[in-house]
Order: sequence, then C-alpha cells, then structure tokens
Amino acid sequence: MMGSPRPPWARFALWTSALWLLPNLAFAGGGGASAESTATVVALLIGVGIAYLFANFVVERVQKRFLVVAGVEYLVLGLLLGPSVPQIHVLDDIAGLLPLIALAAGWVGLLRGMEFDIDRFRDRPPGALRTVAMHILVPGALVGGLAYMLLFGGLAEQLGVSLEFAEEIPWRAGAASCFLLGCAAASDSSEPYDLLSTRYEIEGELSGWLRACTRLGDFFVIVVFGLLFCIFHPRVSTHPTEAEWFLIQVALGVGLGALFVPFLGGHETPNGRFLALVGIITFASGAAYFLELSPLAVNVFLGFVLVNVARTGRQMLETLNGTERPMWLVLLVLAGALWHPPPLVPTLVALAAFILLRLIGKWTGSRLAAWGMDDMRPDLYRGFTSHGGVAVAMAVSFQVVFDGVLVDIAYTVVLASVVLHDLVAPRVLRGLLVDSGDIRREKQKAPYAQNQEAKA
Repeated sequence: MMGSPRPPWARFALWTSALWLLPNLAFAGGGGASAESTATVVALLIGVGIAYLFANFVVERVQKRFLVVAGVEYLVLGLLLGPSVPQIHVLDDIAGLLPLIALAAGWVGLLRGMEFDIDRFRDRPPGALRTVAMHILVPGALVGGLAYMLLFGGLAEQLGVSLEFAEEIPWRAGAASCFLLGCAAASDSSEPYDLLSTRYEIEGELSGWLRACTRLGDFFVIVVFGLLFCIFHPRVSTHPTEAEWFLIQVALGVGLGALFVPFLGGHETPNGRFLALVGIITFASGAAYFLELSPLAVNVFLGFVLVNVARTGRQMLETLNGTERPMWLVLLVLAGALWHPPPLVPTLVALAAFILLRLIGKWTGSRLAAWGMDDMRPDLYRGFTSHGGVAVAMAVSFQVVFDGVLVDIAYTVVLASVVLHDLVAPRVLRGLLVDSGDIRREKQKAPYAQNQEAKA
C-alpha cells in the first residue's frame, strides 16, 4: 500500500543504490559533457526511478497474486546498466565492481554457513540427509556428467551432433562450465515457501521439512562448488595440488572464523552486528579472491565456525536474515551487468537440455530417497524446483574468474533457468502442499486491506 511504511530492507536498498549510483552519474556527465551524454544521464535517472517504482508497487503485488518469485526486473536493470548496453556508462568497469561482487556472493555463503547449526542438525527430521543427498547427487551428476561427455567424451560424435562453436574451447574453461552446470542443477531455493506463507495458512510438517532440506542442501552444494576453484585453479601444479588448494580453502574459512570469534563479545547492537558482518565478509571474500578461491565456500566455513562457536552466533544469523533481501537484489543487478550475449541457438539448446535433465534428476532423486521408506512421498521433487540465490551467486563468482564462449553459454543457461523456474516453482509447491494437506485455506485479510485492494 502506498501509505504503509516502507520495510527496512527497502530503505537500505534505496539509500545504498543512491549513494553508489550518484558518483557514477556525476562522472558520466562531468567533464564538459555533451548534450548526448546529458540526455543519457537523464534517461538513466528516469529509468532507475521507473524500475524502482515498478519493483516496489507493481511487482510485489503481482508476486503475491500470481505466485511468482520476483527478480527478473533487477536482472534486466543490471543488464541495462552493464557494458552490454554501451550507451549507458554506469557499470562499465567490471574490475571496479569486484569488491561489491565479493561482498554480495560472500553474504550468501556466510548466511548458508551460519544456518548449519550443529545442535539443530542433530534434531534434523528423519530422512532429511538422505533426501538432500539424492537431490544433489543425481541431478548434479546427470547434468554435469552428460555436459562433459558431450564436449570432451566423444558423446556428441556418437550422437551425430555438431559442436563447431566448442572446437576451440580450452579444456579448463569447458570442464569448469560443466562443473558449474552440475552445481546449479543440484541447487534449490526456499523462496517459494516464503512466498506461499505470505498468502496461505500453512499447517503440517512437510513444508517446514522441505524448507530445512533446501537450506541444508545449499550448504553442501556450496562446499562442492568450492572444488571448482581448486580443481581448475590457474596455479595448480605439483605443489599445491587440487587437494591442497581445497585444504587451504577450508583452513582459510575456519581460521578466519576462529580469528573473528574473540571480537564478537556479545554486547553489539543490531547496527554494530551489521557493520561487523560487512567487515568480516569483505575481508574473507577479499582473501578468497586474492588466492583465486571461492568466496562462497570460504564464507560457508567461516559462518559454520561463527554460529557454532561465537556467543552471538544466532544473533548474527538474525541480522543476516534481515539483510538477505537487499543483498539478493544487489546480486541480481550485478548478475545482469556481468552478462555477455552468447550464441543464440547453442544457448537455447543447452537451456532446454538443462531444464529437462534437471527435472529428470530431481524426479529420480525423489524416487531413490523414498525407496524403502513408507512414510516418505515419492514426489518430493515438486518442492525442489526453484534455484534461488545460491545458483546466482555461484554463476556470478564463476563469471568473474573464467571467460570464453562456453562460459557465457553456461552463465546464461543458469540465469535463464533461475528465472523460468522461479515463475513456476511456487505453483508447483502449492500443488504438493495441497495434496499433503499442509495448505487448506488462504490467510484472512484485515478489513482495511480488503477495502484498499477493492479500491485498487
């Protein structure tokens, strides 16, 4: 509603965007700017204003009414501000964005790491670990393995498929792209549950159980994704080896966690905890990028240490949860800015194959998880449809390190899959929860809200 107070995350996102955009706009229009550059700045201001108003007063209403996870509008905004649209000079300098990229990606990693509380893990629902393992291993191995076989295993020649665009692709970039696709296929998201909870009264245990599985799965997917930076590290030689780079990655996260624990004494205010988290994530992500390791994986291990050792671990987790939304929006804008147009036909074919193989993998994983367990539904894959922030964070971290035509194709496939699955995931999940009896009615609206909606 227009008259309702704007939530804190919206104020944070607005002021952060304004403070960050204004200097860029000043440089874009300064130095004796011509009429053309002035018109570009004015058009950019109008475009950003319209995008902000559209996102806050239209998309949120559409999101709740039609059950879609919003986010594509921020991808488009980042695309317009990035180097793919040379007429607008705001996010042209990708190297200058690396600190912000490291902060946003590291934020996702730290949040997922701090959700792995050992005490809560011991109380996990029965069958959760088995379900998570099947929904990670099966689709990840199916998508990543088949992609590698097509490119480097001779499968394309046996099937009579021509891959002319991939003939000059180096093995490192091609194999790393297959690894990324496998990790993205394995990732899930809890955003559909959060969206449904705003509209429906959700009862029963299945919804909470599925949400816990997606968060637990995110932790393991990020750990596996960290192997990508170790296996395909540019400085891999006899020493350090791939295994040694992984140990360095784990030691970096755990060591920084042990280093920061004494500074979290338990007397911080929410603002103090927020500033402390910004400093911690920036330092850890910067160290990861300096060593050319995954900022996601380093911050996952860091968060695991903080939540299980620091006295204020759970308070820090509450602060992270409260700022997840603005960081997610920043990550989407950066993801759009990093996009490079790939070849159209190979990308569409790869996207269709990725979606189909991921669906088959999730379906098979559900069947295997329910095999021999009478109390588990065999159609739980309907609750693991969406990708979410972890897939986008992995793709962004990958894009700034690797380059090449296949890298652009893999990056585009992941982003497009996130958008497409977010359009259908809430409705698919709603069908599952209706069948299980967890959803029986919509939430009752307050009389004032009903009147305002009737006027609108």
